Amino acid sequence: MRLTQHIFGICERVGDGYFEEPLNLLSNIFFIWGAYAVFTYYRSLPELKRKKFYDVPVLTFLMLVIGCCSMVFHAYPTPVTEAFDTLPIVAFIVIYFFSAMFRIARCNIYQALICFAAFAGFTHMAVMHFPHAFNDSIGYLSSMVALVMIALYLNIKRRGSARAFLLISLVGIISLFFRSIDNAVCQSLPIGTHFLWHSLNAYLLYMLMIQLVRNVNRRGYLMRKARAAKLEQQQTAALKPVASKRASKTEMKRG
Repeated sequence: MRLTQHIFGICERVGDGYFEEPLNLLSNIFFIWGAYAVFTYYRSLPELKRKKFYDVPVLTFLMLVIGCCSMVFHAYPTPVTEAFDTLPIVAFIVIYFFSAMFRIARCNIYQALICFAAFAGFTHMAVMHFPHAFNDSIGYLSSMVALVMIALYLNIKRRGSARAFLLISLVGIISLFFRSIDNAVCQSLPIGTHFLWHSLNAYLLYMLMIQLVRNVNRRGYLMRKARAAKLEQQQTAALKPVASKRASKTEMKRG
């Protein structure tokens, strides 16, 4: 296959034009919006302005790159643009995996490496033995399995992020389902379902990033929560004398 030869693997594409996949092309805007929303969110947290961290900005930038590269691929699908579409996704998965292990699961380096070896090994075996399963989506199956495993682990440990990761896992499984059936439903649904994969996956990445930012800012969140509780106690203590005076006045009037 020539490097500039068009790829016709998506249901919505029927020609060589740049705008033959309008829904697949435009749905990548959600990745760009998600990256902007994550950026404004972590920039708005005062505690993080004084804290050095690199994984969140890098992952946020990769979200933006994923959206842009996917736009290029769905406008001009060739082996070259497909490679540029895939590389930032792989980079995001690897970096987020280690960030989640350290920040959310709170693993040490050895535990994180063992988990990543299992994750990479499962991915390799699945792709090698079933390369075209799930409409060429088998490479993403291990990521969804990893999300489910993280959600179960957090639930067992009774962590605050457990419920959020259960929801994220559900969104991931649904998005993978829509990617898998794109060509299968093509005759009855000419627009396909790949754009739903984009839309749900953008939301999935946004929720993953929000959870990561909250764990980066966990200390600041706990400090704010403690200050709010202390302020509430002070306000309650200040109101007690007023309430007792009113009660005594009421008793005196009754007497």
